[in-house]
Amino acid sequence: MIWHIYKKELIDCLRDRKTIIFSVLIPILLNVGIIFFIDKIMASDQTDSMSLAVTEGSDASVIDWLKNDDNIKVIESENPLNAVEEGNALAALKAPDNFSSEVLNMKSPEVTIYTDSASMNSSATAEYIQNILNKHREAIVSERLDQLNVNSRTIAPFNVIEKGLSKEDDGSLTMIAMFAPMIIIMGVFGGILPSANDIFAGEKERKTMEALLMSPVKRTQLLIGKWLTISTFGILSGLLSTFTFVLSVRYLTTVLNDALQLNGHFTTFIFSFLVTLTLLALLGAMVLCILSLLANSVKEAQSYTSQIMMVAMLPYFLLIGKSVHELDSTVFLIPIYNVFALMKQLLYGVYDMQSLVYTIGSLSVCTVVLFALGHTMFTKSRWVLGKG
Repeated sequence: MIWHIYKKELIDCLRDRKTIIFSVLIPILLNVGIIFFIDKIMASDQTDSMSLAVTEGSDASVIDWLKNDDNIKVIESENPLNAVEEGNALAALKAPDNFSSEVLNMKSPEVTIYTDSASMNSSATAEYIQNILNKHREAIVSERLDQLNVNSRTIAPFNVIEKGLSKEDDGSLTMIAMFAPMIIIMGVFGGILPSANDIFAGEKERKTMEALLMSPVKRTQLLIGKWLTISTFGILSGLLSTFTFVLSVRYLTTVLNDALQLNGHFTTFIFSFLVTLTLLALLGAMVLCILSLLANSVKEAQSYTSQIMMVAMLPYFLLIGKSVHELDSTVFLIPIYNVFALMKQLLYGVYDMQSLVYTIGSLSVCTVVLFALGHTMFTKSRWVLGKG
């Protein structure tokens, strides 16, 4: 009987064009757009558009240092600060007119770089200029030490070098690990939302729930059939989002392609991913079923689910700045949060069976508890039939 209910609800949802558009077409288009956006950011060379405003007639030595770098475009202006404020330059630089003479006289003239704190490009330009000035400052110091017959190691007893743990990561894997979980999980919830709002709240609004309850079918079977229908759309939408993401990265990008490697763990990756995706769809479907039962109309259900979507995306923002090595085993006991964390581990090639077991266990327990709550609500006419 559950199969017949499931089949009937599935066919009814597929007849609705809005379900296909919002569950299939829109997630695919959004995924492709996000992939193109990420690849464009990764492929662009930020140093090509560095513009620096300097005062007209500034000391020639500083200007020459900057002009010798092909990545910097020097703009001479009467008021460099206005040039930055008007958007004609990313940063401004002011140096004393007698900069060279003060340096020769062993003085320490100040060079000031002005940036727009609200612009990341302005900050990057300022950092790039500081590196250039620091190189010339070290050259001057080395020259002075040679004149004094002093070994340069006297003032540099040791060097500090910073290196990343991953020798091959140029930032592409970081970008994939940042956006892939969001795309996939948003795909799951995007497939659940349209059908969940319509199957319960929609039927109450159309007054068709009464006729359904009068049929010789147990309410438990009705609930399971509807729940599985909603979950199916979530699973299908999540899989479509995943396939779109992978195919877009493989065949439509130039920078991100090399970062998406499974390193021989294809079976483990697919198993972990499919199980987690299925449990997430089941959990999310039950949450939305409960919210749809609380609502008396589709519009009211949409207002409830919009708030839940914001809460569901909160773990994504909490995990953006965390490395997979910083994730404690206890975080995999937190539903939804553990899905983002597990996907991040899988993308970085970390395959921890304990993390997978904790994630499966916590999602399963949470789903069972929510199903019990939903079943209790579905047996009460006040929730099933709504007002009146």
